[in-house]
Order: sequence, then C-alpha cells, then structure tokens
Amino acid sequence: MNKRTKVDKEKWVQETWNAYSPQIYNLCKAKCTNREDAKDLFQNVALRFCQNAHKIMYQDSVYPWLIRVLRNCFYDAARLRYKEPSFTSVSDILGDYMVIPQEQSVFFKSGNVKNDELNRIVGALPRADRELIDMAFHKGLTSEEMSSMYGVSLNAICKRRHSAIKRARRVLIG
Repeated sequence: MNKRTKVDKEKWVQETWNAYSPQIYNLCKAKCTNREDAKDLFQNVALRFCQNAHKIMYQDSVYPWLIRVLRNCFYDAARLRYKEPSFTSVSDILGDYMVIPQEQSVFFKSGNVKNDELNRIVGALPRADRELIDMAFHKGLTSEEMSSMYGVSLNAICKRRHSAIKRARRVLIG
C-alpha cells in the first residue's frame, strides 16, 4: 500500500466520522438514561466504525450501517448489564422438583421418573437448556421473568424452553 492511498483512506474515515458523529451522539443520548452510558455507547460505535472502515469505505450506506451498529452495541451493553450469574447445575443432586405436581411435569411418564433419572436426563442437556429447565421447573420462574432476566423477548424464551423440553424428552425416550 502506498503512502498516498493510506492518507486518502484516513482522510475518508475522518471526514465520514465528522459528518455523522453529531447525529450518532444525539441518538446515543436518546437511547441511554444517563450521559455516561451515552458516552460509552458513542465510544463503542466509534470503535466499531474505525475497526470496520476498510470494509464500508466509499459506500453510500454508511449512516444506516452506523445506526445498526449503534443498536447492536446498545443491546450488547444491556445484555451485559442485566446478566445474571449462572445457576447451579441441575445435574447435581438437588432433591425432588416441588414447584408443580409430578403428573403435570413434562418429564412425567407412567412408572415414575426417579430423581436420579431426572438428573441424568437434564444433565445430558447443554448448559443453556439446563438453566432454562432449572429456572422454570425448580425455581418456578415464569417466561416473563426469564425474558427480563436475560434481556431477550418473551417469544425467544418460550422457543428456547420448548426446544429444551423437546431435547429432554428425546433423552428420556432413549
């Protein structure tokens, strides 16, 4: 790369950022509840712009790209802020699940599922599935509570929980 091309690229990055930064900062202030969070969000957007400038250089769609990056950075920060520590592994011996009667449990089958078998079934699932099942059936949390806890939509939690239950049933069947 010759020196002239590098100077042109740096000039384009600087001019583009100077053109859009006031609008981006105003959007950051509108999304965030305090000034410090807005500055952090603005800084993250600026960092992503600088890291990816070579990919979007001279495109007409830089502003929509910046808006999308701003939205994604905002959601990433919200997820980190509201992230709960992981729960204990369900595969540990926790005792019987007492939140709902056994007959209403998705793991119920005639002939009674023993606690050891339940622990084996749930222990064979991926960590994320174990957490969802643990929160729903052991801790008794609703889908709405889990949705706000993870910072994802209610629909996403319902789909994930349904998929976890289907995988647990497959393990149960054999």
